[in-house]
Amino acid sequence: MAFWKKPRDKELPPRNKEDIVREMWSPKKTADQLFNVKSYGAIGDGKADDRKALQQAINAAYGTPKGGNLFFPPGLYRISGPIEVPEWGMGSAVSWIGHSAETTQIAPSEPMDYLVRMRGGSGSVKGIQFMGTDPKNGYTQLVKVCMVASEIRDKLFSGAAFMWGSVHGLQILEEGNNNLCVFDRLCQFSQNGSVIEGSGASGQGTEVSFLQLDPAARDVHVGAYFKVGTGEGSVYHIDQVGSRSITVSPPLKKPIAPGSSYKIHLGCGLQTDRGSDNNVYGIYDCHFVGNAATGLMVRGLYGHHIQGGNFDSNGIAGIHIGSGAINTTPAYSGSINHSYFENNGYANVLLDYASGLSIIEPLLAKPRDGMGDGLASITSLYNQDYQYNTTSILYNGRLHQYVVESGRSPIDMEDAPRVTVNRKNGASQAETVKLPPVPTHKFSEEVEIFVEHSGGQEVRLVCDNAQVNNLPGSEGVLAPAGIGYKITAFYNRNDKSWMVSYTLPLE
Repeated sequence: MAFWKKPRDKELPPRNKEDIVREMWSPKKTADQLFNVKSYGAIGDGKADDRKALQQAINAAYGTPKGGNLFFPPGLYRISGPIEVPEWGMGSAVSWIGHSAETTQIAPSEPMDYLVRMRGGSGSVKGIQFMGTDPKNGYTQLVKVCMVASEIRDKLFSGAAFMWGSVHGLQILEEGNNNLCVFDRLCQFSQNGSVIEGSGASGQGTEVSFLQLDPAARDVHVGAYFKVGTGEGSVYHIDQVGSRSITVSPPLKKPIAPGSSYKIHLGCGLQTDRGSDNNVYGIYDCHFVGNAATGLMVRGLYGHHIQGGNFDSNGIAGIHIGSGAINTTPAYSGSINHSYFENNGYANVLLDYASGLSIIEPLLAKPRDGMGDGLASITSLYNQDYQYNTTSILYNGRLHQYVVESGRSPIDMEDAPRVTVNRKNGASQAETVKLPPVPTHKFSEEVEIFVEHSGGQEVRLVCDNAQVNNLPGSEGVLAPAGIGYKITAFYNRNDKSWMVSYTLPLE
């Protein structure tokens, strides 16, 4: 193909390949709103600095009222600084389309906090790999976060990859409303984060100090993990970061002797922060592999639904829901369906501030260093009752819920279809279970109470606004003292009463 050259009246300074291409190709879009980044001067040869060209293409796509498709032909687009979706493009629906995550890559040539700042409403991100490393410079890790996103709504990520960020792959901030986002078709969140190892830690309670480490200077952040020792109880959540210290939760199991060895795990594949209205995320058949801390971090959001997917070789856990002491509200109404967990470091799933969560037939391989296998690999850093009692797990065809040592009276079953009575022997009074209010729907209503141990006292079942076995609800029914039996109650609409029966307890 012949290139047209502008005649020169006098000698000009020599130009590089990038200058020549940008001169020859004028910015343009096609009639169907396709914005080809190479039409704006991008080279994609892994040598040129494509930052300005990519930014010009982005500005053009988001600057038109109709939006359009931002097309990245196969190539390695190295950039010397972050590229930004402009805030004034909020109303535009723009899709980023690459050939595939293997052949279309955006990578850094200089250190930067993030590679891309994504904003804007509907649209998609397909077939592009956002890399935190520079493949032309020994794969040096230069980017902290591959993509930072805020104010994204109705956004589809499909066949995209977020890899090798020194902190996170994709971080959805708490800024604005981030709703109805879907990740599907083998999105990859892999090899993000880093591990800091040292030998100068000391601490007790919730405070840990370091002889040499400056945590803030090493990108230690709230939400990272501190690990000291091995086995169960060796991992703590970082809640505050100082110049030579951190605050952790829960409190340390035992004081850390001065000079002790430690590890700090930084980084998630995908982190969704709690925002003013960050709801409804679908995550389908995605890969979360080899991240230094967790594959997926879900903080205080509504409606996360995780279907399938591979959570493999993450340093702390495959999934962490809640992240504990820094949260102000639980992560409500989520599900994890038929997901695969293998070779994770401490646990497969961490549940802190999870509410209304269903886990359905996960494949649970034993973590490398921490919790046990099977259901024991689903746990919490905090071990508090409210983090468990609305979580149900269907595993190997059997339904499981967490058992808590109650020691309180009464137990209110309004929001729980099943509870477990578990008291220490020698209790001074009967455990009281309050059955739910009268159902307002037309379906059958049945609740189950599993008596692990009644504490030597009977179990009383009462109801505030219905009868129990055709007796006054406040009087209720007494089930016998004992261990290892089940109480079942169903609502009889004809008699307007909860009907209660139980199996025989052991003495």
